[in-house]
Amino acid sequence: MNIVYHASDSFAKVTGTSIVSIFENNKDADEITIYIIEKKFTDVNKKKMKELADKYARKIEFIPMPDINEIEDLRLKKIKEKWIFDSYCRLFLDKLLPESVDKVLYLDGDVLNTSSLKELWEMDLEGSCAAAVIDCLGEKYYQLLGLSKEAKYCNSGVILFDLAQWRKQEMDEKVKKYVHDNHGYVFFMEQTVFNAVMQGKIKILHPKYNTYSMMQILSYEDLMRLRKVERYYSEKDIEEAIEKPVLVHMTSSFLVVNRPWCEVTNHPMQNEYKKYADLTPWDNPLSEDCRDGKKRFTDTVVQCAPKSLVISFASFLHNTIRVKQIGAEIKRYREGL
Repeated sequence: MNIVYHASDSFAKVTGTSIVSIFENNKDADEITIYIIEKKFTDVNKKKMKELADKYARKIEFIPMPDINEIEDLRLKKIKEKWIFDSYCRLFLDKLLPESVDKVLYLDGDVLNTSSLKELWEMDLEGSCAAAVIDCLGEKYYQLLGLSKEAKYCNSGVILFDLAQWRKQEMDEKVKKYVHDNHGYVFFMEQTVFNAVMQGKIKILHPKYNTYSMMQILSYEDLMRLRKVERYYSEKDIEEAIEKPVLVHMTSSFLVVNRPWCEVTNHPMQNEYKKYADLTPWDNPLSEDCRDGKKRFTDTVVQCAPKSLVISFASFLHNTIRVKQIGAEIKRYREGL
């Protein structure tokens, strides 16, 4: 079993916790090799990662993170200051990983494994280059991003890659062409690129393989109302994912105060996260509350306001205001050339 992450040094502890969860829940796997495409990992954090691998008799390999924007000549435009181009590395794993790796499970560092990955790993991708879980995205975004009626927009935090097929179909060249055709401006970054070049051809996974936070904190009815989504799972599928998840994506949300590795949080996965974090070599598994005054105030208002009102307001911002802003930005970049 091959697992790959990309992470900066500041996220090493969280990524290490994710790795422990994999080791703990897949002890029957013959082999597990972890690849970390790392950005300026300290020797201390590398040593701790190696300790983890040795403890469970597994392999871990470090790959220095390249400047993928420059190396692949993507000519990307920055969308938000905090959105960095490192995330595009997952679309070039065919080049970054050894040629001998023909299948790999990509995970974001904030994904926790809570049961065996055997079924997922042995899944037949039926000729597809990749498999993923549908993201909760409304129809206005499908239109905005130019996706076909057959497409289902998937979350890129968990992707099972058939790298042999990815190489055979020269998907890296399709990635570059899409970015160039959009003049380097791609909203939702590599996630949108992945969906655009693979639209209609992604093998859709059960949501238990990427149970993100919104599924856990909102009822199915509220989730549909929030995102006005049509291309999505049934209520039964989501209930199954919440009840018995395999991979939990501990994403942020306007309804969540901090993520589970923070001391102050209302995230439903904190106890589960801490269980695995306590098995890592890092001291103090939980981080301090780093919110500034503005974020604390916003969180307080959201938590105190009637939930139905908050969801209605958030839905308006997401499905109307944000769509108009993104559309204007796309138009500005195209007309500015």
